Amino acid sequence: MLCGRFGGERQEPFQPLSAREYGELARWMKTKSIRPADLLTESGKSAMADVSQAKLDPKRMEFLLGRGTALALALERWSRGGLWVISRSDPDYPKRLRNHLKHLMPALLYGAGDRALLDVGGLAIIGSRDASESALSFSREVAVRCASEGLGVVSGGARGIDSAAMQGATEAGGVSIGILANDLLKACLNRQNRIGLQGGNLVLISPFFPEAGFNAGNAMARNKYIYTMADQALVVDSAHGSGGTWAGATENLQHRWVPLYVRLATSSAGNAALVQQGGHAFDFEPQSSAGLRDFFANAGVIHSSKDAAEQAPQQSLLLTTESSPLPLTGDVPKPDAIDISTTVVMDVPVASPALSSLDMFSAFIDKLRYLLNEAPLADDEIASALSIEKSQTKVWLKRAMDEQQVEKLKRPVRYTLRKQESLC
Repeated sequence: MLCGRFGGERQEPFQPLSAREYGELARWMKTKSIRPADLLTESGKSAMADVSQAKLDPKRMEFLLGRGTALALALERWSRGGLWVISRSDPDYPKRLRNHLKHLMPALLYGAGDRALLDVGGLAIIGSRDASESALSFSREVAVRCASEGLGVVSGGARGIDSAAMQGATEAGGVSIGILANDLLKACLNRQNRIGLQGGNLVLISPFFPEAGFNAGNAMARNKYIYTMADQALVVDSAHGSGGTWAGATENLQHRWVPLYVRLATSSAGNAALVQQGGHAFDFEPQSSAGLRDFFANAGVIHSSKDAAEQAPQQSLLLTTESSPLPLTGDVPKPDAIDISTTVVMDVPVASPALSSLDMFSAFIDKLRYLLNEAPLADDEIASALSIEKSQTKVWLKRAMDEQQVEKLKRPVRYTLRKQESLC
C-alpha cells in the first residue's frame, strides 16, 4: 500500500513512496521497533505522529495506508494474469539486489515465473535495440553457450540484443531472467514467454507498475537492476556517449557492481570506448571448444563487489560462515548477533579471536590497496565498491592518510596509494 501503484495515481493527491523514501521510513520504523504491518494497528497509527522524522508527511502516509481496497482489486487482476508481488522483506527477494543496492533496492518487485530463479545470477547480455544481424546472432550463440554450461542469462527484455539473448537461452533449455521496464502484464501473455514461464526456465520481473507503458525514465532506471541481478555482464553493442546501453555500462563501471566485458569484434566506437573506461575485452568465441565458465575464471578479473548471494549489506569486510536473515532495512546485525567463533576476516578463519583483533581498519586497508592499485577513486566510489557507509569510509580514509598509507588528490578530490605503498 505504501509503495505500490495501482493505476490511478495521477488523479490522487499523494504519490506512493519511492525506494529512497521507503528506505528512510524503514530506518525510522527500526528506531520505533515496529514493522510495516504494525502501521495498521492502533499503536502504529499513534507512532505515525512522529513520521515527519523520516521526512514524510503524516497525511500522505495516512492516505497511502488507506488504499486497501485498491490493493486488493489490483492483486486480483494481476493474479489472473499470472503475476505475483514480493517485497524486500520477503525471504525470496533477490539477494543480489539486496546486497548491491541496499536501501535503494526496490521496495516491491512484480513478477511471473519460478521465484527460485531470482538468485541464479549468471551473465547479463546487453546491447542496442537496433543491433546488426551479426550482433543478434552473436548474442544468441553466447546465450546458448550459457545454457549448455548452466549459466543463467539476465537481460532487459527489450527488442534487439535483449530478446535475442533471452530467446537463445530459453530455447536451449537454459535459465533466463528478464527485468522489464514496461508492460510486464502484457509480456506474461506473450506466447514465447508463456512457454518459458510454464517450462520453469524463465522468470520476468519489474520494479514498475505491471501495466505501465514505455517510459524513458523507467528504461534508464532499469539498467542497474539488470547488472545487479547478474555475476558478470557482456556488452555486445553500444553507441558512444548516448543511449541506454552506454548509460547502464558506464553506471556499472562507476559503481563496480559486476565485471564488465565488452565484445571487440565490432566496429562500434562505443564498445572501444567502454574498454578504455575500464571494461574488459570479451574475445571468447561461442563456437570454440573452450568453456565460457573457464574464460571468466581465467580472465583475471577480480572485482571489488563480492557475490551478492554470499554477503549481507555492510559486511563485505566481515564474512561469517553461516548466512543469517537480513533485517528489513538492510542494516548491519548488532555485534552480539555475530558468532565470533566462526568469524572469517579476509577469508582466513580465526579461532575465537580477542576483541582487539576485530579492528576492521586493517581489512579495509588491504582491500583499499587493491582498489587504488588500479586507479585513484573518490570516497563515494570506495564506499560503494566495499559496501560500507560513506561516513565510515571517510573516517578510515583520514586514518589512512594520518598513517601515510594513502594521499589525497585534488581537482577532482580522489584518493591514491602513496608511492612507497605501491606494489613492486
